[in-house]
Amino acid sequence: MKEVAQRAGVSTATVSRVVNHPNKVDSTTRDAVQKVIDEMDYRPNSVARVLVRQSSNTIGVVINRFSSSYYGHMLDGVERALFDVGFKTIAESSRETGSGELRAIDSLLDRQCDGIVLHSDRLTDSQVIGLLEKHPQIMLMNRLIPGFASRCVYVDNVHGGTLAASYLYEMGHRKVVLVTGPRAFFESTDRYKGFRKEWEKNGLSLNDAEVVEGNFTVESGRTSMLRILDENIDATAVFFMSDEMAVGALEVCRDRGVRVPDQISVLGFDDMNVASFVYPRLTTIKQPLGGIGEAAGALAHAIATGGDQEKCKKVFNARLIERDSVRRADG
Repeated sequence: MKEVAQRAGVSTATVSRVVNHPNKVDSTTRDAVQKVIDEMDYRPNSVARVLVRQSSNTIGVVINRFSSSYYGHMLDGVERALFDVGFKTIAESSRETGSGELRAIDSLLDRQCDGIVLHSDRLTDSQVIGLLEKHPQIMLMNRLIPGFASRCVYVDNVHGGTLAASYLYEMGHRKVVLVTGPRAFFESTDRYKGFRKEWEKNGLSLNDAEVVEGNFTVESGRTSMLRILDENIDATAVFFMSDEMAVGALEVCRDRGVRVPDQISVLGFDDMNVASFVYPRLTTIKQPLGGIGEAAGALAHAIATGGDQEKCKKVFNARLIERDSVRRADG
């Protein structure tokens, strides 16, 4: 900064204003200083700035894996919200392990992030509570921990499961199979809880053969659908708890010559972009992933800066998107 100031014939304070508050410097001086900055390829030392300001203007995000567009939509929402307020985003992947989630959090804390948006599936409630109590700058994305609702942004997964059961029942389906995500994941347990309660309310029940554990990936959708077909499980509809799994199932049905929805209906969950482009177009339960991410980014910023957290939206509802992969059951 001193070299820039000397070459431009101004004070270091003026260089600082050009870098940090260019609108407060007259255009002639600003242009002269910026020319020297460009010639020297001068970049402020971000580490030093953190030490001086005690703030990095950065929010860290922990997600399960980068390969899934599910997390990509939420991450994009977080980045969009933070960009609008001049904050940067750093993302770490847990690689779908509890130890990976903890390592990612430690890494982001080491980077002096002002806040952390945590999408945690593998850590238990008690582990997450310990983190929230120890680190007030951590908030949860798409998970609710009782007692910490003010630091959680989430979709009501129980309602999402209820919506799926209600829709399939209204469409005349009485024999269905559920393909869940990993049963340790809170999304799976909550969606299953909502579905089962609604199903039983209508006088129906689910046996063990009608609940298959997947892992939210395309490949697990393929293997689950193969199992359903090979074991001749009696069902008129299959509810996949992610669109990625539903897409894998549609591929298997196409390869096996099983017509969807004429011979079996397929219902997804998420409403990913691909749902509109597969054949048949996927009927699904939509959760607003981008909106959830955006709200999480806004809440993380409010927590980091002492902003008004009460104005941040925290609870989202799922809704049905009806397309072509579910038909009314005969009889």
